[in-house]
Amino acid sequence: MNLKREDILSKAKHDCYVEMYAKAQPPADYDNLLEEFHSGKIGKDERIYERHYLSMDEYTYIRNKYIKAYRMTNLWDENIEILEEYLKNGGTKDKYTEIIDEKGFVHPGYRGYEKVKPIKEQIYNYIQKYTNDATEAQNISDKITNIVMQTISDCKNFYNFDKEESYFIALGASPTCNPKIVKKWWKDNYDIDVEIEERNPLLFWLQDEYGDEFEQIMIDEYGENWKEFWDNRWKKEKEEKAKEKEEIIKKLMVEQAENEPPID
Repeated sequence: MNLKREDILSKAKHDCYVEMYAKAQPPADYDNLLEEFHSGKIGKDERIYERHYLSMDEYTYIRNKYIKAYRMTNLWDENIEILEEYLKNGGTKDKYTEIIDEKGFVHPGYRGYEKVKPIKEQIYNYIQKYTNDATEAQNISDKITNIVMQTISDCKNFYNFDKEESYFIALGASPTCNPKIVKKWWKDNYDIDVEIEERNPLLFWLQDEYGDEFEQIMIDEYGENWKEFWDNRWKKEKEEKAKEKEEIIKKLMVEQAENEPPID
């Protein structure tokens, strides 16, 4: 049986939903929800995602974890920009050096590196072999280099390799990030007051890494008040981000005021 990329991505999306609902508040078994939906126990018009809360931070963390694990991240622009930089400014390449002794015997060599000149300089040096006119050689090398760089730029801008990432970002059936909707649903339907915990996003990856041993490791590392330590750290980070955002807004407002035409 041939395993297609579409099958792999479909499984990734399913597993991502399973984790999101398992970590939602209140938690749920995603496969059980699917079974109830297909059996008719859950109606087609019922918005199951409104029964379970997942913060935007945790949603993004879980989603990005699967995007990275299944290599859905668009690396095309990043990779092609490395090539552009390599051609424009030069770089480094492998160089294997053989060792030949005075008797002519070849011994195991070693791997090293050598510099690569910018493509414009390489072309210029090649053209100079066939002309004594340095100005002409420079003009030709400039034109050829521009053609090469423009062709690479056209290729970069034409192809779009972010389809998988875009497909995965659209997780429309994930738990809602609005706690009020969840609280209202449980109150209206079961007269239950659901408690929503504001989870610290700085701990998400640590909880994944340490699993069941997470809390004990935190106690051993930071003491009984480890939650307070991490909450203070999160609070400080939020304050810094808010301050940075405020400064950006102020800067934009100043720039807008400076660019506005004078009032007659």
